[in-house]
Amino acid sequence: MGGTSADSTGSDGPADTTDGTTTGNDPTNPVDCGGTIYECGDGMDNDGDGFTDLVDPECTGPCDDDESSFQTGIPGDNMDCKQDCFFDGNSGQGDDGCIWDLKCDPENPGEFINCEYTGGMSCNNNPPNQDQDCIDFCEPYVPPGCDCFGCCTVQLPGGGTVDIFLNSHPDCSLDNLDACTPCTSQIDDCGNTCEPAECEICFGETEPPEGCGGNMCPVGDPCDPDNPSCPTDYFCYLGCCYPPPPG
Repeated sequence: MGGTSADSTGSDGPADTTDGTTTGNDPTNPVDCGGTIYECGDGMDNDGDGFTDLVDPECTGPCDDDESSFQTGIPGDNMDCKQDCFFDGNSGQGDDGCIWDLKCDPENPGEFINCEYTGGMSCNNNPPNQDQDCIDFCEPYVPPGCDCFGCCTVQLPGGGTVDIFLNSHPDCSLDNLDACTPCTSQIDDCGNTCEPAECEICFGETEPPEGCGGNMCPVGDPCDPDNPSCPTDYFCYLGCCYPPPPG
């Protein structure tokens, strides 16, 4: 795994945006998703938990309009049984070459969105591997520990992990994982593995693992959300610079 490390020390002042960089945690410089500003990019702590925008563990990126749960809060978003890229601000299979049918996952992640597991012959058509177009399009937006379809490995405070489907239930959150449904990760086909031993900040975390002086980014430059130095229109998320989402 490549990448570079960065000091994770924060700043007491507002984000310095004089070089054209962006941050979702600065109310004077919000991050948009394809031209629309949602809760996870508006510079406010909408759920009052002390974490603003992309520092909030429930935010999956700027294409997320609900800081209080892992669901994106965008009407109709990711409510389709046939999922495409979860993190690009739109859902429904067809516009990015990605496809995964929730009805074919025996863990039943679509239980509460009318996509219960069915199995059967129709699942034989589920692609064993995603097209390269899908991988090239979606992977740059996927948080560490998640696959392209919203199945994420959450690091538990007491150790261990749990795989959950982010859109499984309106109450599914870091503080209420019992409301989440499990899923079978497709990360080998399309996704972003997370390596805590290499000082990556994994999905559900707000800082590098204990003993790390900074965080490692396998793709993109490290950044501090309180004082980011990402390229123009990129955003700082989980300690790394991500490209602007298409929305």
